[in-house]
Amino acid sequence: MPTTGTSPTPTLPRITVPRRIEASPEEVFDAWADPDLFRRWFEPRRAILRKAAVDELWYWEADHAGRLWAHYCRYLRVERPRLLEFAWMSEATRGLESRVTVEMTPSRDATDLVLTHTGLPDDEWGRGHEEGWKHFTGILAEKIKGLRR
Repeated sequence: MPTTGTSPTPTLPRITVPRRIEASPEEVFDAWADPDLFRRWFEPRRAILRKAAVDELWYWEADHAGRLWAHYCRYLRVERPRLLEFAWMSEATRGLESRVTVEMTPSRDATDLVLTHTGLPDDEWGRGHEEGWKHFTGILAEKIKGLRR
């Protein structure tokens, strides 16, 4: 007999995007965590960015498919130079607070980055984050050398 008040929890997609980046973990971490460097490769349409620190809020807009998409984020874990984790919410998450983890591991004069996004809705918009993250990590891999100070 089923217990009242319980219902099955839907399985939400887990997106994992690996990318090898020809830079040190410190450089890759800083490209994500330093607001000035982040703007230079991520190129948000408009953004309010803060230095990466637990509970700091940040906002950015993407111009995609002919319209602007607002993104609201909050840092959850900041462990330089190996890990950044932040809550992520947008219209494409259907109002759900999803979670993005960016792990950076040194690997023969480069960094193996693994971006994992969990808690997304199991629909076209939720699954579409995979292509988005492949696109942005590809841009980072291309532009990382130009970000060096």
